[in-house]
Amino acid sequence: MNNVLLSILLIISSTLLGNLVLYGIRKKEIPGVFFFSLLMMAMIIHSVGYAFELLSVTVGSMYFWIRIEYLGAAFYPFLIMLFAREYADEKRFANKYLLTLMFTVSIITLILVNTNSYHWLYYSSIGVDSFPYFNVLALEKGMWYYVQVFCLCFSIIYSIIIFSIKIKRTRGDYRKKVVFMLIGVSIPMVTLIVYMLGLGPVYIDLSPFSYFFMSAFIIIGLLRYDILFLAPVTHEMVFNSIEEAVLVVDKDELLINFNYASKRFFPSLAKVKIGDSIHLVQELKDYNFSAKQSINEIHGKILRFKVINIKNDKVRIYVVDDITESERAKKQLEILATEDALTGLYNRRYFMEKVEASTEEGIIVIIDLDHFKSINDTFGHIEGDRVLRNFGGELMRFFDHQTVCRYGGEEFAIFMKGVAMEEGFKQIETMREKTSGMDFSRKVTFSAGMAECKDCNISEALINADRKLYEAKENGRNQTRY
Repeated sequence: MNNVLLSILLIISSTLLGNLVLYGIRKKEIPGVFFFSLLMMAMIIHSVGYAFELLSVTVGSMYFWIRIEYLGAAFYPFLIMLFAREYADEKRFANKYLLTLMFTVSIITLILVNTNSYHWLYYSSIGVDSFPYFNVLALEKGMWYYVQVFCLCFSIIYSIIIFSIKIKRTRGDYRKKVVFMLIGVSIPMVTLIVYMLGLGPVYIDLSPFSYFFMSAFIIIGLLRYDILFLAPVTHEMVFNSIEEAVLVVDKDELLINFNYASKRFFPSLAKVKIGDSIHLVQELKDYNFSAKQSINEIHGKILRFKVINIKNDKVRIYVVDDITESERAKKQLEILATEDALTGLYNRRYFMEKVEASTEEGIIVIIDLDHFKSINDTFGHIEGDRVLRNFGGELMRFFDHQTVCRYGGEEFAIFMKGVAMEEGFKQIETMREKTSGMDFSRKVTFSAGMAECKDCNISEALINADRKLYEAKENGRNQTRY
Protein backbone atom coordinates (compact mmCIF):
# COMPACT_ATOMS: atom_id res chain seq x y z
CA MET A 1 0.00 0.00 0.00
CA ASN A 2 2.88 2.39 0.82
CA ASN A 3 4.15 2.14 -2.73
CA VAL A 4 0.78 3.48 -3.96
CA LEU A 5 1.04 6.50 -1.66
CA LEU A 6 4.61 7.12 -2.78
CA SER A 7 3.55 6.91 -6.43
CA ILE A 8 0.70 9.38 -5.83
CA LEU A 9 3.21 11.80 -4.25
CA LEU A 10 5.42 11.46 -7.33
CA ILE A 11 2.49 12.18 -9.67
CA ILE A 12 1.60 15.27 -7.61
CA SER A 13 5.24 16.33 -7.82
CA SER A 14 5.14 15.83 -11.61
CA THR A 15 2.07 18.07 -11.82
CA LEU A 16 3.92 20.86 -10.02
CA LEU A 17 6.88 20.38 -12.32
CA GLY A 18 4.49 20.55 -15.29
CA ASN A 19 3.36 23.99 -14.15
CA LEU A 20 6.98 25.12 -14.15
CA VAL A 21 7.41 23.77 -17.68
CA LEU A 22 4.33 25.71 -18.87
CA TYR A 23 5.62 28.85 -17.16
CA GLY A 24 8.94 28.42 -18.94
CA ILE A 25 7.23 28.02 -22.32
CA ARG A 26 5.24 31.23 -21.77
CA LYS A 27 8.38 33.12 -20.68
CA LYS A 28 10.79 31.63 -23.22
CA GLU A 29 12.23 35.05 -24.07
CA ILE A 30 13.92 35.22 -20.63
CA PRO A 31 17.55 33.97 -20.81
CA GLY A 32 17.91 30.39 -19.53
CA VAL A 33 14.20 29.70 -19.13
CA PHE A 34 14.00 27.38 -22.14
CA PHE A 35 16.69 25.14 -20.65
CA PHE A 36 15.02 25.37 -17.24
CA SER A 37 11.87 23.98 -18.89
CA LEU A 38 13.88 21.12 -20.42
CA LEU A 39 15.37 20.31 -17.00
CA MET A 40 11.92 20.30 -15.41
CA MET A 41 10.65 18.05 -18.23
CA ALA A 42 13.50 15.60 -17.55
CA MET A 43 12.48 15.55 -13.89
CA ILE A 44 8.86 14.84 -14.86
CA ILE A 45 9.96 11.84 -16.94
CA HIS A 46 12.12 10.60 -14.05
CA SER A 47 9.30 11.05 -11.50
CA VAL A 48 6.56 9.40 -13.57
CA GLY A 49 8.85 6.52 -14.50
CA TYR A 50 9.79 5.96 -10.86
CA ALA A 51 6.14 6.11 -9.78
CA PHE A 52 5.32 3.21 -12.11
CA GLU A 53 8.50 1.37 -11.14
CA LEU A 54 7.31 1.36 -7.52
CA LEU A 55 3.96 -0.07 -8.62
CA SER A 56 5.56 -2.86 -10.67
CA VAL A 57 5.99 -6.39 -9.28
CA THR A 58 8.35 -8.14 -11.73
CA VAL A 59 11.98 -7.44 -12.59
CA GLY A 60 11.09 -7.04 -16.26
CA SER A 61 8.40 -4.42 -15.68
CA MET A 62 10.52 -2.60 -13.10
CA TYR A 63 13.48 -2.37 -15.47
CA PHE A 64 11.19 -1.20 -18.29
CA TRP A 65 10.34 1.83 -16.17
CA ILE A 66 14.05 2.32 -15.37
CA ARG A 67 14.56 2.77 -19.11
CA ILE A 68 11.77 5.37 -19.17
CA GLU A 69 13.29 7.20 -16.18
CA TYR A 70 16.64 7.53 -17.92
CA LEU A 71 15.05 9.31 -20.87
CA GLY A 72 15.14 12.24 -18.44
CA ALA A 73 17.71 11.32 -15.78
CA ALA A 74 20.49 10.48 -18.25
CA PHE A 75 20.54 14.13 -19.36
CA TYR A 76 20.77 15.72 -15.88
CA PRO A 77 24.51 16.56 -16.12
CA PHE A 78 24.04 18.23 -19.51
CA LEU A 79 20.81 20.08 -18.65
CA ILE A 80 21.95 21.26 -15.20
CA MET A 81 25.12 22.75 -16.68
CA LEU A 82 23.25 24.27 -19.63
CA PHE A 83 20.63 25.90 -17.43
CA ALA A 84 23.18 27.26 -14.94
CA ARG A 85 25.32 28.59 -17.80
CA GLU A 86 22.43 30.50 -19.37
CA TYR A 87 20.79 31.62 -16.13
CA ALA A 88 24.01 33.04 -14.66
CA ASP A 89 25.26 34.17 -18.08
CA GLU A 90 28.63 32.41 -17.69
CA LYS A 91 29.73 30.91 -20.98
CA ARG A 92 33.53 30.90 -20.76
CA PHE A 93 34.02 27.67 -18.80
CA ALA A 94 30.87 25.83 -19.91
CA ASN A 95 31.74 26.27 -23.57
CA LYS A 96 30.41 24.30 -26.51
CA TYR A 97 33.15 21.67 -26.17
CA LEU A 98 32.34 20.89 -22.54
CA LEU A 99 28.61 20.86 -23.28
CA THR A 100 29.20 18.51 -26.21
CA LEU A 101 31.14 16.18 -23.89
CA MET A 102 28.32 16.23 -21.31
CA PHE A 103 25.71 15.57 -23.98
CA THR A 104 27.78 12.69 -25.36
CA VAL A 105 28.06 11.13 -21.87
CA SER A 106 24.28 11.45 -21.48
CA ILE A 107 23.64 9.71 -24.80
CA ILE A 108 26.07 6.90 -23.93
CA THR A 109 24.38 6.48 -20.54
CA LEU A 110 20.97 6.20 -22.20
CA ILE A 111 22.27 3.60 -24.64
CA LEU A 112 24.02 1.55 -21.92
CA VAL A 113 20.93 1.53 -19.68
CA ASN A 114 18.83 0.20 -22.56
CA THR A 115 21.39 -2.45 -23.54
CA ASN A 116 22.66 -3.32 -20.06
CA SER A 117 21.91 -7.07 -20.33
CA TYR A 118 24.51 -7.34 -23.12
CA HIS A 119 27.47 -5.82 -21.27
CA TRP A 120 26.51 -5.00 -17.63
CA LEU A 121 28.52 -1.78 -17.78
CA TYR A 122 25.89 0.37 -16.11
CA TYR A 123 24.40 -2.10 -13.62
CA SER A 124 26.60 -5.08 -12.81
CA SER A 125 23.61 -7.04 -11.50
CA ILE A 126 19.83 -6.66 -11.28
CA GLY A 127 17.57 -8.34 -8.75
CA VAL A 128 14.61 -7.79 -6.45
CA ASP A 129 14.77 -6.89 -2.77
CA SER A 130 11.92 -6.87 -0.28
CA PHE A 131 10.97 -3.56 1.23
CA PRO A 132 8.14 -3.17 3.77
CA TYR A 133 4.86 -3.69 1.86
CA PHE A 134 6.44 -3.82 -1.62
CA ASN A 135 9.41 -5.00 -3.67
CA VAL A 136 12.16 -2.82 -5.14
CA LEU A 137 14.88 -3.39 -7.70
CA ALA A 138 18.25 -4.31 -6.25
CA LEU A 139 20.75 -2.68 -8.60
CA GLU A 140 24.50 -3.10 -8.26
CA LYS A 141 26.48 -0.30 -9.85
CA GLY A 142 28.68 -0.93 -12.89
CA MET A 143 31.67 0.99 -14.25
CA TRP A 144 29.77 3.53 -16.38
CA TYR A 145 27.41 4.28 -13.50
CA TYR A 146 30.29 6.04 -11.74
CA VAL A 147 31.11 7.99 -14.91
CA GLN A 148 27.54 9.29 -14.86
CA VAL A 149 27.84 10.08 -11.13
CA PHE A 150 31.08 11.98 -11.75
CA CYS A 151 29.52 14.07 -14.54
CA LEU A 152 26.47 14.76 -12.40
CA CYS A 153 28.57 15.87 -9.42
CA PHE A 154 30.73 17.96 -11.74
CA SER A 155 27.74 19.80 -13.22
CA ILE A 156 26.21 20.36 -9.77
CA ILE A 157 29.47 21.73 -8.35
CA TYR A 158 29.83 23.95 -11.43
CA SER A 159 26.29 25.26 -10.91
CA ILE A 160 26.84 25.96 -7.22
CA ILE A 161 30.09 27.80 -7.95
CA ILE A 162 28.75 30.06 -10.70
CA PHE A 163 25.54 30.71 -8.74
CA SER A 164 27.70 31.72 -5.77
CA ILE A 165 29.79 34.01 -7.99
CA LYS A 166 26.60 35.53 -9.35
CA ILE A 167 25.34 36.13 -5.82
CA LYS A 168 28.57 37.94 -4.98
CA ARG A 169 28.32 40.14 -8.09
CA THR A 170 24.64 41.09 -7.83
CA ARG A 171 22.82 43.39 -5.43
CA GLY A 172 19.32 43.90 -4.07
CA ASP A 173 16.44 41.93 -5.56
CA TYR A 174 18.66 40.25 -8.14
CA ARG A 175 20.79 38.73 -5.38
CA LYS A 176 17.64 37.41 -3.65
CA LYS A 177 16.55 35.78 -6.90
CA VAL A 178 19.85 33.93 -7.35
CA VAL A 179 19.89 32.81 -3.70
CA PHE A 180 16.34 31.53 -4.01
CA MET A 181 17.14 29.64 -7.20
CA LEU A 182 20.34 28.17 -5.72
CA ILE A 183 18.47 26.82 -2.70
CA GLY A 184 15.67 25.49 -4.89
CA VAL A 185 17.85 23.54 -7.31
CA SER A 186 20.16 22.35 -4.52
CA ILE A 187 17.35 20.32 -2.92
CA PRO A 188 17.18 17.63 -5.64
CA MET A 189 20.88 17.93 -6.44
CA VAL A 190 21.87 16.89 -2.92
CA THR A 191 19.40 13.99 -2.77
CA LEU A 192 20.49 12.84 -6.23
CA ILE A 193 24.12 12.66 -5.12
CA VAL A 194 23.08 10.89 -1.90
CA TYR A 195 21.25 8.23 -3.90
CA MET A 196 23.89 7.73 -6.57
CA LEU A 197 26.63 7.38 -3.95
CA GLY A 198 24.53 4.86 -2.05
CA LEU A 199 24.32 6.97 1.11
CA GLY A 200 20.52 6.86 1.52
CA PRO A 201 17.99 4.04 2.02
CA VAL A 202 19.11 0.96 0.13
CA TYR A 203 17.60 0.69 -3.37
CA ILE A 204 15.23 3.65 -2.80
CA ASP A 205 15.78 6.72 -5.02
CA LEU A 206 14.99 9.79 -2.91
CA SER A 207 15.64 12.37 -5.63
CA PRO A 208 12.20 12.19 -7.36
CA PHE A 209 10.52 12.86 -4.01
CA SER A 210 12.70 15.93 -3.52
CA TYR A 211 11.30 17.37 -6.76
CA PHE A 212 8.04 18.01 -4.90
CA PHE A 213 9.79 20.30 -2.41
CA MET A 214 11.97 21.87 -5.09
CA SER A 215 9.02 22.70 -7.37
CA ALA A 216 6.97 24.09 -4.46
CA PHE A 217 9.96 26.21 -3.40
CA ILE A 218 10.55 27.55 -6.92
CA ILE A 219 6.83 28.30 -7.43
CA ILE A 220 6.91 30.38 -4.23
CA GLY A 221 10.02 32.11 -5.57
CA LEU A 222 8.29 32.87 -8.85
CA LEU A 223 5.27 34.33 -7.09
CA ARG A 224 7.31 36.43 -4.67
CA TYR A 225 10.44 37.40 -6.58
CA ASP A 226 9.98 36.23 -10.19
CA ILE A 227 13.27 34.39 -9.71
CA LEU A 228 13.63 33.22 -13.31
CA PHE A 229 13.74 36.80 -14.53
CA LEU A 230 17.28 37.41 -13.40
CA ALA A 231 18.83 39.74 -15.93
CA PRO A 232 17.80 43.37 -16.26
CA VAL A 233 16.28 44.30 -19.60
CA THR A 234 18.95 43.24 -22.08
CA HIS A 235 19.86 44.37 -25.56
CA GLU A 236 18.62 41.05 -26.93
CA MET A 237 15.25 41.34 -25.15
CA VAL A 238 14.74 44.87 -26.47
CA PHE A 239 15.89 43.79 -29.95
CA ASN A 240 13.42 40.92 -30.05
CA SER A 241 10.52 42.94 -28.63
CA ILE A 242 10.55 45.37 -31.58
CA GLU A 243 7.49 44.82 -33.76
CA GLU A 244 9.26 45.93 -36.93
CA ALA A 245 11.63 43.59 -38.72
CA VAL A 246 15.27 44.52 -38.04
CA LEU A 247 17.98 43.08 -40.30
CA VAL A 248 21.67 43.79 -39.65
CA VAL A 249 23.85 43.35 -42.75
CA ASP A 250 27.58 43.95 -43.31
CA LYS A 251 29.22 45.67 -46.29
CA ASP A 252 29.35 42.36 -48.19
CA GLU A 253 25.59 41.97 -47.67
CA LEU A 254 26.05 39.06 -45.29
CA LEU A 255 23.48 38.66 -42.53
CA ILE A 256 24.87 39.59 -39.09
CA ASN A 257 21.69 39.46 -37.01
CA PHE A 258 17.90 39.73 -37.16
CA ASN A 259 15.08 39.89 -34.62
CA TYR A 260 12.08 37.61 -34.04
CA ALA A 261 9.73 39.88 -36.02
CA SER A 262 11.87 39.44 -39.14
CA LYS A 263 10.73 35.82 -39.49
CA ARG A 264 7.13 36.99 -39.54
CA PHE A 265 7.89 39.43 -42.35
CA PHE A 266 10.22 37.08 -44.23
CA PRO A 267 9.39 33.40 -43.46
CA SER A 268 12.32 32.04 -45.50
CA LEU A 269 14.69 33.55 -42.89
CA ALA A 270 14.09 30.32 -40.95
CA LYS A 271 16.25 28.55 -43.54
CA VAL A 272 19.04 31.15 -43.53
CA LYS A 273 21.94 31.17 -41.07
CA ILE A 274 23.86 34.08 -39.62
CA GLY A 275 26.74 34.75 -42.01
CA ASP A 276 24.77 33.77 -45.12
CA SER A 277 24.10 36.21 -47.94
CA ILE A 278 21.00 38.31 -47.35
CA HIS A 279 20.02 37.50 -50.95
CA LEU A 280 19.28 33.92 -49.85
CA VAL A 281 16.16 35.30 -48.18
CA GLN A 282 13.61 34.42 -50.84
CA GLU A 283 11.36 37.42 -50.21
CA LEU A 284 14.32 39.82 -50.60
CA LYS A 285 16.03 38.36 -53.68
CA ASP A 286 14.88 41.29 -55.87
CA TYR A 287 15.36 44.03 -53.27
CA ASN A 288 17.90 46.75 -54.00
CA PHE A 289 19.99 46.85 -50.82
CA SER A 290 21.82 49.98 -51.97
CA ALA A 291 18.63 52.06 -51.67
CA LYS A 292 18.53 54.47 -48.74
CA GLN A 293 14.80 54.18 -48.20
CA SER A 294 12.10 52.53 -50.24
CA ILE A 295 8.60 51.10 -50.26
CA ASN A 296 8.23 47.66 -51.79
CA GLU A 297 5.35 45.28 -52.30
CA ILE A 298 6.41 41.77 -51.25
CA HIS A 299 4.01 38.83 -51.33
CA GLY A 300 0.97 41.09 -51.15
CA LYS A 301 2.33 43.25 -48.32
CA ILE A 302 3.50 46.84 -48.68
CA LEU A 303 6.73 47.17 -46.69
CA ARG A 304 8.70 50.33 -45.91
CA PHE A 305 12.47 49.89 -45.67
CA LYS A 306 14.51 52.40 -43.66
CA VAL A 307 18.30 52.13 -43.65
CA ILE A 308 20.67 53.12 -40.84
CA ASN A 309 24.39 53.16 -41.65
CA ILE A 310 26.84 52.61 -38.78
CA LYS A 311 30.59 52.03 -38.42
CA ASN A 312 31.43 54.13 -41.49
CA ASP A 313 28.94 52.26 -43.66
CA LYS A 314 30.49 48.89 -42.80
CA VAL A 315 27.22 47.81 -41.20
CA ARG A 316 23.70 48.63 -42.35
CA ILE A 317 20.57 48.17 -40.28
CA TYR A 318 17.35 47.71 -42.24
CA VAL A 319 14.21 48.53 -40.28
CA VAL A 320 11.14 47.19 -42.08
CA ASP A 321 7.57 47.94 -41.12
CA ASP A 322 4.32 46.77 -42.66
CA ILE A 323 2.39 49.77 -43.98
CA THR A 324 -0.10 47.74 -46.00
CA GLU A 325 -3.16 48.91 -44.08
CA SER A 326 -2.12 52.56 -43.94
CA GLU A 327 -1.25 52.58 -47.66
CA ARG A 328 -4.57 50.98 -48.53
CA ALA A 329 -6.38 53.52 -46.36
CA LYS A 330 -4.41 56.34 -48.00
CA LYS A 331 -5.22 54.99 -51.45
CA GLN A 332 -8.88 54.71 -50.51
CA LEU A 333 -8.88 58.33 -49.34
CA GLU A 334 -7.21 59.37 -52.60
CA ILE A 335 -9.89 57.52 -54.54
CA LEU A 336 -12.61 59.20 -52.49
CA ALA A 337 -10.97 62.57 -53.10
CA THR A 338 -10.60 62.11 -56.86
CA GLU A 339 -13.29 59.70 -58.06
CA ASP A 340 -17.03 59.84 -58.39
CA ALA A 341 -18.39 57.04 -56.20
CA LEU A 342 -21.16 56.01 -58.62
CA THR A 343 -19.37 55.92 -61.97
CA GLY A 344 -15.68 55.57 -61.07
CA LEU A 345 -14.87 58.61 -63.24
CA TYR A 346 -13.01 61.62 -61.87
CA ASN A 347 -15.13 63.93 -59.76
CA ARG A 348 -15.67 67.57 -60.70
CA ARG A 349 -13.12 69.02 -58.25
CA TYR A 350 -10.30 66.75 -59.39
CA PHE A 351 -11.21 67.30 -63.06
CA MET A 352 -10.82 71.06 -62.59
CA GLU A 353 -7.43 70.57 -60.88
CA LYS A 354 -6.11 68.34 -63.67
CA VAL A 355 -7.22 70.67 -66.45
CA GLU A 356 -5.80 73.74 -64.67
CA ALA A 357 -2.49 71.90 -64.18
CA SER A 358 -2.30 71.00 -67.87
CA THR A 359 0.23 72.84 -70.00
CA GLU A 360 -1.45 71.88 -73.28
CA GLU A 361 -4.42 73.44 -75.01
CA GLY A 362 -7.41 71.33 -75.90
CA ILE A 363 -11.17 71.02 -76.06
CA ILE A 364 -13.66 71.07 -73.19
CA VAL A 365 -16.82 69.02 -73.79
CA ILE A 366 -19.92 68.96 -71.59
CA ILE A 367 -22.33 66.07 -72.19
CA ASP A 368 -25.88 65.89 -70.85
CA LEU A 369 -28.09 62.76 -71.07
CA ASP A 370 -31.35 63.68 -72.80
CA HIS A 371 -34.58 63.36 -70.81
CA PHE A 372 -32.78 61.65 -67.94
CA LYS A 373 -35.32 62.92 -65.39
CA SER A 374 -38.02 60.84 -67.08
CA ILE A 375 -35.93 57.69 -66.50
CA ASN A 376 -35.75 58.45 -62.78
CA ASP A 377 -39.44 59.36 -62.61
CA THR A 378 -40.60 56.32 -64.59
CA PHE A 379 -38.20 53.56 -63.51
CA GLY A 380 -36.79 54.86 -60.24
CA HIS A 381 -33.40 56.13 -59.08
CA ILE A 382 -31.83 52.66 -58.95
CA GLU A 383 -32.45 52.26 -62.67
CA GLY A 384 -31.22 55.81 -63.23
CA ASP A 385 -27.99 55.05 -61.35
CA ARG A 386 -27.49 51.95 -63.50
CA VAL A 387 -27.79 54.06 -66.67
CA LEU A 388 -25.26 56.60 -65.33
CA ARG A 389 -22.84 53.84 -64.33
CA ASN A 390 -23.03 52.10 -67.70
CA PHE A 391 -22.74 55.33 -69.68
CA GLY A 392 -19.80 56.49 -67.54
CA GLY A 393 -18.04 53.18 -68.17
CA GLU A 394 -18.52 53.56 -71.92
CA LEU A 395 -17.14 57.12 -71.83
CA MET A 396 -14.09 55.87 -69.92
CA ARG A 397 -13.42 53.18 -72.52
CA PHE A 398 -13.99 55.42 -75.54
CA PHE A 399 -11.89 58.34 -74.23
CA ASP A 400 -9.35 56.23 -72.36
CA HIS A 401 -6.48 58.68 -73.07
CA GLN A 402 -8.44 61.78 -72.08
CA THR A 403 -9.61 63.30 -68.80
CA VAL A 404 -13.25 62.34 -68.18
CA CYS A 405 -15.40 63.26 -65.19
CA ARG A 406 -18.93 63.16 -63.91
CA TYR A 407 -19.64 66.87 -63.87
CA GLY A 408 -22.83 66.63 -61.84
CA GLY A 409 -26.16 64.78 -61.97
CA GLU A 410 -26.52 63.42 -65.51
CA GLU A 411 -23.79 65.73 -66.89
CA PHE A 412 -20.28 64.59 -67.86
CA ALA A 413 -17.22 66.60 -68.91
CA ILE A 414 -14.22 65.70 -71.06
CA PHE A 415 -10.90 67.51 -71.54
CA MET A 416 -9.53 66.44 -74.92
CA LYS A 417 -5.89 67.47 -74.54
CA GLY A 418 -3.97 68.42 -77.70
CA VAL A 419 -6.98 67.83 -79.95
CA ALA A 420 -8.21 70.35 -82.54
CA MET A 421 -11.88 71.30 -82.61
CA GLU A 422 -12.70 69.46 -85.87
CA GLU A 423 -11.07 66.25 -84.68
CA GLY A 424 -12.76 66.56 -81.28
CA PHE A 425 -16.14 67.08 -82.92
CA LYS A 426 -15.71 63.90 -84.98
CA GLN A 427 -14.89 61.88 -81.86
CA ILE A 428 -17.87 63.20 -79.92
CA GLU A 429 -20.19 62.57 -82.84
CA THR A 430 -18.89 59.02 -83.17
CA MET A 431 -19.59 58.51 -79.47
CA ARG A 432 -23.05 60.10 -79.76
CA GLU A 433 -24.06 57.89 -82.67
CA LYS A 434 -22.70 54.84 -80.86
CA THR A 435 -24.69 55.76 -77.75
CA SER A 436 -27.93 56.10 -79.75
CA GLY A 437 -27.57 52.50 -80.87
CA MET A 438 -26.68 51.09 -77.44
CA ASP A 439 -28.82 49.96 -74.55
CA PHE A 440 -27.54 51.17 -71.17
CA SER A 441 -30.36 49.19 -69.49
CA ARG A 442 -32.51 51.97 -71.07
CA LYS A 443 -32.22 53.66 -74.46
CA VAL A 444 -30.50 57.03 -74.03
CA THR A 445 -29.15 59.84 -76.20
CA PHE A 446 -27.05 62.83 -75.25
CA SER A 447 -26.46 66.41 -76.20
CA ALA A 448 -22.98 67.95 -76.11
CA GLY A 449 -21.41 71.39 -76.13
CA MET A 450 -17.77 72.00 -77.04
CA ALA A 451 -15.39 74.91 -76.49
CA GLU A 452 -11.68 75.55 -76.90
CA CYS A 453 -9.59 75.67 -73.72
CA LYS A 454 -6.63 78.00 -74.15
CA ASP A 455 -4.06 78.99 -71.52
CA CYS A 456 -5.81 76.58 -69.14
CA ASN A 457 -8.69 79.05 -68.60
CA ILE A 458 -11.00 76.26 -67.50
CA SER A 459 -13.75 78.51 -66.13
CA GLU A 460 -14.20 80.41 -69.38
CA ALA A 461 -14.06 77.19 -71.43
CA LEU A 462 -16.73 75.56 -69.25
CA ILE A 463 -19.01 78.58 -69.62
CA ASN A 464 -18.62 78.49 -73.41
CA ALA A 465 -19.15 74.71 -73.57
CA ASP A 466 -22.24 75.02 -71.37
CA ARG A 467 -23.62 77.70 -73.69
CA LYS A 468 -23.16 75.39 -76.69
CA LEU A 469 -24.80 72.55 -74.78
CA TYR A 470 -27.82 74.79 -74.18
CA GLU A 471 -28.00 75.45 -77.97
CA ALA A 472 -27.94 71.71 -78.67
CA LYS A 473 -30.81 71.14 -76.26
CA GLU A 474 -32.82 74.07 -77.62
CA ASN A 475 -32.46 72.72 -81.15
CA GLY A 476 -33.92 69.28 -80.50
CA ARG A 477 -31.28 67.47 -78.38
CA ASN A 478 -29.23 64.42 -79.48
CA GLN A 479 -26.63 66.62 -81.21
CA THR A 480 -23.27 68.33 -80.69
CA ARG A 481 -22.63 72.08 -80.99
CA TYR A 482 -19.39 74.11 -80.98
